[in-house]
Amino acid sequence: MWQWMMQFLLSILHVSEMLPHVVSREYVSVLTHINYTDAMRTILFVHGGKLHGDEPASRLALRLEWAIAYYRRHHEREDIIFFVSGRTGNVANQYALTEAEAGKRYILRQLPDVRVVKEDISVETAGNYAFSKPLVTALRPDSVVIIMSGVLKDKVMFLARTIWADAVRYRFELLDDELSGVPAIVERERKAFALTQALLSGVRAGDDAAVRDILLYRTPYYFKGVIDDKAFFDANWDGGYADFLTGLAVRSSRE
Repeated sequence: MWQWMMQFLLSILHVSEMLPHVVSREYVSVLTHINYTDAMRTILFVHGGKLHGDEPASRLALRLEWAIAYYRRHHEREDIIFFVSGRTGNVANQYALTEAEAGKRYILRQLPDVRVVKEDISVETAGNYAFSKPLVTALRPDSVVIIMSGVLKDKVMFLARTIWADAVRYRFELLDDELSGVPAIVERERKAFALTQALLSGVRAGDDAAVRDILLYRTPYYFKGVIDDKAFFDANWDGGYADFLTGLAVRSSRE
């Protein structure tokens, strides 16, 4: 187990050399500074989301508030760790804070003594799972509560099943927000899910390393200019690149 963990650490350090402003030292160091206890341990896994300046926009704030409320109800009986995942929605974006850091600060303003772990490499939903898995499993939770928008139900369930597999016990808390029930958003997420399924179709369940390789080197998500956006979405998105941009604009207008 630890031999594999060290191999992963070396791979992350290799990525950090290529992306020096992407990989926080906290991401790497947390794996070697974990305090294990015998208490029932629950991880509250919060997907990142859009920021307004340095503050979480409404959808991310909704997830964070749900997690905070859970903590207040259960912290006397459970050993609870907050886990916030996400860098930004686009690797080309300029940003002062990552989504994970903004989420961490939001939580600590209300609960200054809790533990918050962040993953701030990922820029899309599959990456949330692929880059978080080594950290989540190293924390040895008894249970993980995955907190996400209900409109992404099919996609996040597929990703957890494909990437995390049976490495941890998890359940979903799917929240209604301003994207819920909007026909254009539902259709866009159907297409996004189809693309994700196609990309990961050959991945063995639980092989997060293979997923990271696909995301880093076979998509335009993480290295702009290596794989052309238009060529990628024309080949892989139902409706092509123009349709992808239209759906993205509709979603952005709702956040």
